[in-house]
Amino acid sequence: MAQKRGDGEGTVFQRPDGRWVGVISLGFDVQGKRRRKTVYGLTQTEVIEKLDNLKQSRKTNAKTVYGKDTVAAYIHRWLNDDIAINRARKTLVGYQQTFKKHINPYIGSIKLRTLEGEQLIAWQAKLARNKISNPKRLFSIAVLRSALNKAVRLRLIQFNPLSAVDKPTVETKEVKPLEPEQCHKLFAACQGHRIGDVIVLAAMTGVRKGELFALEWNAVNLDEGVLVVRKTLEELKELTAKEPKTAAGKRVVSLDPVAVAALRSRLRKAQEEGFDPAQVQIVFPNTRGGYLRNSNFDRNVWYPIRDSVGIPDSFVFHDLRHTQASLMLAAGVDLKVIQKRLGHRKFETTANLYTHLLEDAQKKAVSKMAKMMKKTDPKRK
Repeated sequence: MAQKRGDGEGTVFQRPDGRWVGVISLGFDVQGKRRRKTVYGLTQTEVIEKLDNLKQSRKTNAKTVYGKDTVAAYIHRWLNDDIAINRARKTLVGYQQTFKKHINPYIGSIKLRTLEGEQLIAWQAKLARNKISNPKRLFSIAVLRSALNKAVRLRLIQFNPLSAVDKPTVETKEVKPLEPEQCHKLFAACQGHRIGDVIVLAAMTGVRKGELFALEWNAVNLDEGVLVVRKTLEELKELTAKEPKTAAGKRVVSLDPVAVAALRSRLRKAQEEGFDPAQVQIVFPNTRGGYLRNSNFDRNVWYPIRDSVGIPDSFVFHDLRHTQASLMLAAGVDLKVIQKRLGHRKFETTANLYTHLLEDAQKKAVSKMAKMMKKTDPKRK
């Protein structure tokens, strides 16, 4: 008589000739038919051990779900059911655009379970021949890797074939902050514009552009000399103020006298144009009292002011953030303090960005120390 074990453990029985037999279900094949495996042994114990080994192998190595999806069908589902729920809207849009332009036209029709490393190498080669930049190619790899890693965890595929693909080289832009003399010229040029003070505040606090655009007066204390970063502006088709992406992004930023003066200047201008904080909470609004758009700000404010003082086009608004880090390092501020001020989640991010600036600051510090020791050495007159 057959001995039925627990669910998923198989059935064991003895044949008339004395041999023992075990049968276990291994799920379904690509046509939807049940797959069974039969093992034999001289004893019941031997057969049970073989069934247990098959069950363990099934858990650790074998594919238990055989998807019929194409790459396109699977990624559509992944974007809609996973990324749309668990990531920021801006992240979802970026993933969707990359999939539409750089993944789907090349490999979308391939069956997910048959996707191989050689096909992915050819995919990247086609992108390169089509003059797709290395940063965009690298991002396409990152998006596909995230999707395929989830497919592995869902047991839709056995391993991630992207392991065969080499990442394209992307040169990191060297951070070139403004010198103090350039800062003075830039700050002077900002005074004449209604929201030019945002440029001064960016350079003197290191607060991100989106954080400055979402800044409200109730997050500013001019008497105490602090502002609190609580929100950042997300720009898609609509402008939405939302919480920073990481906990480190929420922070209190101390203001030096130059930053306080810039905010007092902006407050005066706001009151003069009828945007008193009691009516318009946004510190740096557009001319209608709403949130600023990136492109409008760059075209109408940042570019004209930057160009008027001879700062090169290669210097973007985000580099004002690097300027703040440079000024802090020159003042001898610890890198850990700078990390918290800039809102970096990881210390490594700050260290990697500003290693060369730190080296320059250390050289200047050593030089100052040497001069100080020379003055205090009684043997040197």
